[in-house]
Amino acid sequence: MRALTRLTVIEAKLMLREIAGPAFTILLPAALLVIFGLPGSAHEADPALGGHRGIDTVIPSMSIMVSMAMVAFFMLPVVLATYREKGILRRFATTPVRPAVMLGAQLVLNVGVVLLSIVLTLVIGVAALDMHLPNLALVIPTFVLGVLGLFPIGLLVSAVAGSAKAATGYALALWFPSAFFAGLYVPVEWMPATLRRIGDFTPLGAFRQAIQAAWAGDFPHPQHLAVLAAGFLLAGGLAIRFYRVS
Repeated sequence: MRALTRLTVIEAKLMLREIAGPAFTILLPAALLVIFGLPGSAHEADPALGGHRGIDTVIPSMSIMVSMAMVAFFMLPVVLATYREKGILRRFATTPVRPAVMLGAQLVLNVGVVLLSIVLTLVIGVAALDMHLPNLALVIPTFVLGVLGLFPIGLLVSAVAGSAKAATGYALALWFPSAFFAGLYVPVEWMPATLRRIGDFTPLGAFRQAIQAAWAGDFPHPQHLAVLAAGFLLAGGLAIRFYRVS
């Protein structure tokens, strides 16, 4: 535990030296919330959203989904792939501090980045955009399951990528279709039934739907929770199977 704490502090200092990436990940969701939450239509009840307002459902869930994807698909795997490429993980394997401790430190930091993004989104939404305070008893467990379902995908990317450049390429290949089926480009409610159905079975799409329901005060659909659980088991198992330090 002491080794994890010390290494987390060291990794946090290194992250602060290159703050552009984490800052972008934290600020972009808040910017999206403001851009899409300012128009009056976002504050009107929408029958397509079950009578809820966009500012209480679609918009914050989109912001949180973007933050989660940026961290899980890009930040986490690229950093770990960089460490492998530079031989840092291999050197850790020869010391009492095992590479797993480095992995734990990165997970703690990246979860922290997503949490900061969500807190900023919540504060701006409630204080400045008339967003209703969500039911945190539903949002927090859904967020935790989202971390468990999406972060292993990033670990799998870092496991199979031989370099930071390769990890970025894999992440981009995952991001564009995942974001589409999660409703970033076209709202899920406007998609044809077939595309919506496909999105329900993608980890990012399932998380978007689950966090949107939780944010609106509804219990997430069991299917979406099951998809996230399956992502944890499948991607996590493959990451363990293929992970290497060199």
